[in-house]
Amino acid sequence: MFVFIILTYVVIMALYFFRKEDGNKLIIAMAGLTAIPLFTDDYWHWLQLSAALSVAILVVEGSKAGPTGGGAIVALFAFFLVAFFISIIIKTVWTFFTDFSFSTFHLDGPLSYEWPTYVIALYGLAIILALTAIFRSNKETLELQNINIAALGFAALPHFCGSFLYGMALSLSIVAILFLLAIIRKIDSEQRFLFAYSTLGIIPGSFLVKGIMVAFF
Repeated sequence: MFVFIILTYVVIMALYFFRKEDGNKLIIAMAGLTAIPLFTDDYWHWLQLSAALSVAILVVEGSKAGPTGGGAIVALFAFFLVAFFISIIIKTVWTFFTDFSFSTFHLDGPLSYEWPTYVIALYGLAIILALTAIFRSNKETLELQNINIAALGFAALPHFCGSFLYGMALSLSIVAILFLLAIIRKIDSEQRFLFAYSTLGIIPGSFLVKGIMVAFF
C-alpha cells in the first residue's frame, strides 16, 4: 500500500511537470494531491505531504508567473485552500458516520447539562454587542465590528457548553431573534444581509471543527 501511494504521488507530480502549460492537467494534479490522503490509513500524515507538494507547486508557478502574475497565484492558492477544505470535510463526515451508532447516541434535556457561568456571561456580552449594533447604528450602516465579535462568540461558545448541540441551538435561536429585531427596526435589507452573513457564515466552520474533534480526537 505504501509503495502504491508513493507511486500515485509520483504520477501526479509527473503529470504536473510534463503538462506543457495545460491548465486542465494542473487542476487535475491539484485535485489529486488533496484526494490521495482520503484513500490512505493515515490521513493526516499524507495530507501533510500533499500540503508540502502543493506549496512546491505554488512556488514553481510563482517563479513562472513573475511579478505580474500575482492575481493568478492568489487564485491558485485559493483553489488549493478550497480543495483541502473539501477533503477535510469529506474525511470528517466519513469517519464520523463510520463510527456513529444510534444505539449509543442519546441527548438529555438542556437543563441536565452544566452551563458554566462564564459561558452564560459571554453569551450575554455577545447579545449586548449585537443589540448595540442594531439599535444604536444608523439604519443604513450597522456597526459590523460589534456584529463580527458577537458572531465569533455565537460560533465559539457552544464548544464550551456541556452539550455542543444545545449550545449551537441557543446560538442559532439568538441569531434568529436578533435578525427579527433588525427587520422590526427596518434596518436596510443589504445591512440585514451583512448581519446574517456575518453571524451565520462562521457557524459551518464551528461545526467542522467539532466534527474533526469528535472524529479524530
